[in-house]
Amino acid sequence: MNRERLTRLAVLLEDYRDGNSPRLDLQGWGKSKIQRGGFLWLGERSCNTAACAIGLACGSGIFAEDGLSWEVGKEHGELTPTFRDLEGWSAVKSFFDLDQAQAVRLFAEHSYEVTEGEASAKAVVTRIRQLIAGLQESA
Repeated sequence: MNRERLTRLAVLLEDYRDGNSPRLDLQGWGKSKIQRGGFLWLGERSCNTAACAIGLACGSGIFAEDGLSWEVGKEHGELTPTFRDLEGWSAVKSFFDLDQAQAVRLFAEHSYEVTEGEASAKAVVTRIRQLIAGLQESA
């Protein structure tokens, strides 16, 4: 487990407030609005979109130097996290050095009762901090 990266994500999420953009929604990595502007297709990711904790991490730029990014789907504008040559859950697990169970517990929508807004951000932070604390106690 990469404690340093998880701690940085927890700090990012602790600062999340309802009304922030993009809107926190654990139901998907994120969405990009694609619209035609003259002869160009324009991708809009910063306003009125929704992203989960990982989507916020990718979009924040704080993990860019570490290699976490996203790809935008050409057809529907869906965002998918990428790390090295991996994407989706494989990228998330590799980037944060988590196993499948840890990744699902921390980031999967069905692991939470509240899936949107500030309350869900706080719930994710709590689980991250518990995981880190539990591993530090066992070390």
